[in-house]
Amino acid sequence: MLLEYYNLLEQPFGVTPDTRFLYLNHMYCEALASLWYGVEERRGFIALIAHPGMGKTTLLFQLLQRLRRTSARTVFLFQTCCSADDLIRYLLLDLGIWPSSDAVSMRYQLNEALIREARAGRQVVFVIDEAQNLSAATLESVRLLSDFETSQGKLLQIVLAGQPQLVNTLMKPEMLQLTQRLSVTNFLDPLDAEEVGRYIRHRLGVAGYQGKPLFTPDALQLVAEESQGIPRNINNICFGAMSMAFALHQKRIDREIVESVAADQSLRSLGQRAILLEHQRARSQCRELPETSARTAQTASMQRKSIPSGIGRYARVTACLLAFLLLLTPSMATGLQPATRVLVSAENRSISVATTLTPKFEATALESSVAKAEPAIHVGLPNRSSDDRIAVVEPRQTLRQICLRHLGRYSLRTVQQIQALNSGLDPNRIEIGQRIRLPLSPAPQNSTRSLQGKREGQPIVALAK
Repeated sequence: MLLEYYNLLEQPFGVTPDTRFLYLNHMYCEALASLWYGVEERRGFIALIAHPGMGKTTLLFQLLQRLRRTSARTVFLFQTCCSADDLIRYLLLDLGIWPSSDAVSMRYQLNEALIREARAGRQVVFVIDEAQNLSAATLESVRLLSDFETSQGKLLQIVLAGQPQLVNTLMKPEMLQLTQRLSVTNFLDPLDAEEVGRYIRHRLGVAGYQGKPLFTPDALQLVAEESQGIPRNINNICFGAMSMAFALHQKRIDREIVESVAADQSLRSLGQRAILLEHQRARSQCRELPETSARTAQTASMQRKSIPSGIGRYARVTACLLAFLLLLTPSMATGLQPATRVLVSAENRSISVATTLTPKFEATALESSVAKAEPAIHVGLPNRSSDDRIAVVEPRQTLRQICLRHLGRYSLRTVQQIQALNSGLDPNRIEIGQRIRLPLSPAPQNSTRSLQGKREGQPIVALAK
């Protein structure tokens, strides 16, 4: 689908070391010519150093293809996590010789094979890729392989290709003998901004692309910056950009697409995102732990002290009768004395009996007992669960819809209250399944009736539904 969309014959930004896509600028041409010249002149040891992703393996494959057009015998080793004996054993097997069981016999076999190839007029080229993984003992064995020689020249040409860590190993004092045998050393440096554009156009041309430039100049500049001039990074970014442009039905790749792809492929960005998600998960767990403990304690308390609904209705009826009796009590004096106010809250399911200053009246036996009560008596009834303060985000739901659904209001002050309860919450970016703590809903406007007596001096009784 993607190839048809861009009229391509094949994928231009693959991950395999295909020599057809090798971009031979002046640097790669010089390195390839230097390797070829070192082998032709039988220099013995040749080194190729490059950062990861610079295409040194593709360059080595190009060298091997040229050598195979001649009479040379080539051996390519890329599994470098091996011992010295394993390395010689691999070399013999690639030459078609079954290795002996001991190291001395294997070296004798290798020497005989190299002499036969030299008498037949064929060179033997041993290419070791990822040589930075070789241990010091294995590198010393590689150095000893250069001792297979005649008076006319070396019987075995060795190419060591590796990352800059190989240089650090060769600079050690014990590697001095091997370093002195390196007659040719090549370095591959990252591409500059202009070379990055040429590299991309070269690979698109090999893949069969024809038409206007696929990448805008700004996009090419950003690719050069994000890839740091390393071909493997360039391939990854360009492949992702082409895939995203195809998904968006865009024929040309601009800077915005490259920015999005580079951000997704950046390990630093992914690491920061992972750390942020971990912090959010930890904060969520810290918030849920106290709530769970509080709900557990509340449930246990309610099981011990809760009043059944029938008793709650009885308490409300008793309060109403008490208030009615207080209204019917005649006044006995004009001064002020403490009187009783009975409040019944249907919202909190509790009864409060409090005192206030009202005109003195002639107290009955019932009124006297109420007046001698405590200033405020609260009978604890089961409260509403605290779960109604947590809203779980549903698909295609916005913060405004959540506020209107659970709070009945939506304003800037409401958003500020929600942000204060939810650290780091972005009102414009909420996710499905996210738990959002909401402020307590304002208490419903209870209809309060004040029954006032016909004469001055009667107590005030407020009944709250």
